[in-house]
Amino acid sequence: MESTVKQRRIFIIALFIMAITNSYILFAQCPQNNFTVTGFQLRNQAGQLFSVTDNYELGQPVTGELWVNFGGSTTNGYNMLMFYDVFRNGIRTSDDQYDCLFSGIQVVQNTWVKVRNFNWNWGDLIEIRDIFMYWETGTVKPNTTCIISNKNNINSQCYGNPSGFTAAVPLFPKFDFASNGICNTTIQFTSQTIGGTPPFNYTFQWNFDGLGTAVGPNPVFNFPGSGTYTIGLTANDGTTITTIQKDIFIDPNFGIQVDIFPTKIDDSSGIIYVQSVTGGTPPYTYSWTGPNGFTSTSEDIFNLSNGTYILTVTDSNGCHQTVEYTLDIASILGFSWKNFEVAAEKSQIRINWEVNNEQEDCIYEVERSNGDVNNFTSIGSLKGLGNINSVSNYSFTDKSYAAYEDTFYYRIVQKTKSSANYSPIKMVQKEILLKSQGSWHAFPNPSTDGRILLKNMDEVGAVKVTLELFNSTQLAQPREFVLDSSGIIDLASLFGPIPRGLSILKIQWGAKIETLKLIGAK
Repeated sequence: MESTVKQRRIFIIALFIMAITNSYILFAQCPQNNFTVTGFQLRNQAGQLFSVTDNYELGQPVTGELWVNFGGSTTNGYNMLMFYDVFRNGIRTSDDQYDCLFSGIQVVQNTWVKVRNFNWNWGDLIEIRDIFMYWETGTVKPNTTCIISNKNNINSQCYGNPSGFTAAVPLFPKFDFASNGICNTTIQFTSQTIGGTPPFNYTFQWNFDGLGTAVGPNPVFNFPGSGTYTIGLTANDGTTITTIQKDIFIDPNFGIQVDIFPTKIDDSSGIIYVQSVTGGTPPYTYSWTGPNGFTSTSEDIFNLSNGTYILTVTDSNGCHQTVEYTLDIASILGFSWKNFEVAAEKSQIRINWEVNNEQEDCIYEVERSNGDVNNFTSIGSLKGLGNINSVSNYSFTDKSYAAYEDTFYYRIVQKTKSSANYSPIKMVQKEILLKSQGSWHAFPNPSTDGRILLKNMDEVGAVKVTLELFNSTQLAQPREFVLDSSGIIDLASLFGPIPRGLSILKIQWGAKIETLKLIGAK
């Protein structure tokens, strides 16, 4: 009899040891599952869900948070202790992690709550497995907390789930691209889509700026020539469908410079000289078409009447580019960009250019793109001098650039009623000349349109900021804003256009306070 009792004790002890080391036995020992886990999420450092506008790259380290949602059949519980293992891309990286949730308060169900801060690399598959949790029942005892112990609270007031959940992020359709082929217009696209609903059986639909479509994760598309194209990618994980659009820029195949000499009135005496061809692989061949059935395979063409002439240049690899020229009495005589220079000078950027023999009634648009050559916008214009037979000199000062950027691209567009002639692109790099002595910089300041951007020069990531704006006549209601990874706040979106005259902006973040003077000049 005594031997039987000892055997039972040994069996119970063995069962207990197996239970605390085997999640499947733990799960079996929690028959009621009064509280259950319904899912996990990965969120950003501010506890907010990610969105398709977040600019993360695959493999980029992410500082964020792990969140959980509870379900179940009871609301009678508090001081919940949760154990779990973390798997990264199928490999266990953390064993028997534990967190105390709802200390001294009632467990909340069907609401996402933060578990802990959590770091991973963008694109990692994060799984939370071998989940075991237990809690106290009865009347909530305020100011109490979980009692940390091993997985030994084997009773009906517990929950176990060995297979666990994928810690999800929203469906992120993203892609990269690279030139593929001698002519640089055949582009290889590669999906970098992550997130969504497991098991992540994505399907893809591509739209290449209305020129064609494709399916699959890695299509190849041949574009008709260089330029900017809008690419649409729609990803479907079986539960969610999300679409993004992204502009890509294909560098020109050739640079073609010509001299144009218009015909005299009622006389077919016009000339077009091909001054130079750059890019591609020489030797080049030339094919011209023009009015009245004109064709030619010569590099330069003569005895031309008024009209439009189309030139196709082909290199030894078969790559080609087509350009169009209009020849008439009012055309530019030998127009060329004689000189084009861009340089940083103290707190401004100076743009100078010279042109030969410009057409009357032309306008020069000055365009700038920040950081890359994909987003040129006009920042000002000058009326042409109309010097038909001499050199014209122009100068433009850019004071409206973002002081916290250090790389800019500029180009000039000469516009007439019938054409647009683009200068070469110039890049300028500079130190941050207008950096504020404090942590914040307002730009542009003064503002001519009431729109001022606020940039934090020090903080990175999600920071809660309180802003107060006041002037001599009124005090705006304080605004709270969570600073994202760009560190930029559009003040007009919070307060409306900055009024004319002097305003004071008070900035508080954490224990720090700073004030800036803002000037509205509209």
